[in-house]
Amino acid sequence: MLRVIQTGAVAEVEIDNPPANALTNELYASLDELADELEDDPSVRAVVFASAHPTIFIAGADIRAMADYDFRPESIERKVRMVHATFLRLQRLAKPTVAAIEGHALGGGCELALSLDARFMARGPARIGLPEAQLGIIPGGGGTQRLPRLVGRAHAARLIMLGERIDAGEAERIGLVTAACEDGPATREAAREFATRLAEMPSSSIRAIKTCLNDGYDQDLVRGLEIECAAAIDALTQPEAREGIAAFLEKRPARFHVPEPA
Repeated sequence: MLRVIQTGAVAEVEIDNPPANALTNELYASLDELADELEDDPSVRAVVFASAHPTIFIAGADIRAMADYDFRPESIERKVRMVHATFLRLQRLAKPTVAAIEGHALGGGCELALSLDARFMARGPARIGLPEAQLGIIPGGGGTQRLPRLVGRAHAARLIMLGERIDAGEAERIGLVTAACEDGPATREAAREFATRLAEMPSSSIRAIKTCLNDGYDQDLVRGLEIECAAAIDALTQPEAREGIAAFLEKRPARFHVPEPA
């Protein structure tokens, strides 16, 4: 279901769950396990998520399988909490994460992309959105919470309540995706290039920045500043901070990722 190809410090995760890359329980479990592996691998400093199927990033839940769901409240709660936990695990990866959206990203596919740090989407037929309302349900993988935080309440309300599917240009305009790219290989290339740039940054500062962004976003200013203070202390006491400052003063390129001597 998941193939990982590492180039330098960038791990590219290719999702392959034919025919539509539906988010099954098995795929959620695989994503959880992979997140732990990526977190623990010091050679990986950035991650790209892409699809093995050019017309579909992730189609979301398997709607046909939903006909056989156990619709008791306790069963629904277990499912929703499992999805929340997986996407929160991806969001809280200490390493930067990038989505390469070459095909449709609908429902859970959109919600997975929302849990990542950046999104690059192909122009053309690909659409992104949360169409659950058209089925009489709601986005249950964090979409009602992450989308308004990203694009604002007005845009989010329109997209979620109407179940609209929008193209890359519109998604870029409202801030849902980082950039709209030419259809074809340009999308994955742009995601890889962005991830490579992130991987070249000092890992300690990226980790601290992600902590501030994730933990401080929905806090009041005073609490957010406390989170920033703790993260600043952590970053400034790391060897990479000393190297960065020394390189600036000595007018030389910083060497952030030099292997430790054996």
